Amino acid sequence: MNSQASDPPLDFEQLVREHSGRIRHIARRFAANGAVDDLVQDILTRLWRSYAGFRGDARVETWIYRVALNAAMTHQSEAVKARTLKAAVSARSAATEGAPGGASAASILSDFLSQLGDVDASILMMYMDGLTADEMSGVLGITGNAINVRINRMKQKFNDAYVE
Repeated sequence: MNSQASDPPLDFEQLVREHSGRIRHIARRFAANGAVDDLVQDILTRLWRSYAGFRGDARVETWIYRVALNAAMTHQSEAVKARTLKAAVSARSAATEGAPGGASAASILSDFLSQLGDVDASILMMYMDGLTADEMSGVLGITGNAINVRINRMKQKFNDAYVE
């Protein structure tokens, strides 16, 4: 990779194809509806800029999460609509608590994610993608033990809210 200048674009394109769902999912989690595509573009731009510096010390998924979450956090902090979005999500969560039990797994997961803070939602997404606590620690800067505690608390919260 270091000696071939033409390889990174092709490898990068393949990387984007393989992880586009993960990138879009992160963007949907942190951006207002109208800004998802903008955040995806920002994430892709940041991934491209940091691609040459990726040494492979961590898994590709870990690197993608780190770059994507940093972009998402920056995007969110710059968005004036962030507070309005959180209020709308909270209102929707309250409205769906009394919904009938026939909800799909995707809608249940979406509802649960909307109730979590940004860090816990990020941990849950990475956990569901199979990243270890140590890999998540590298992305978020939180100890692996703290991540495991948060995962256990989220499991309990999910069981309390959704399991009869």
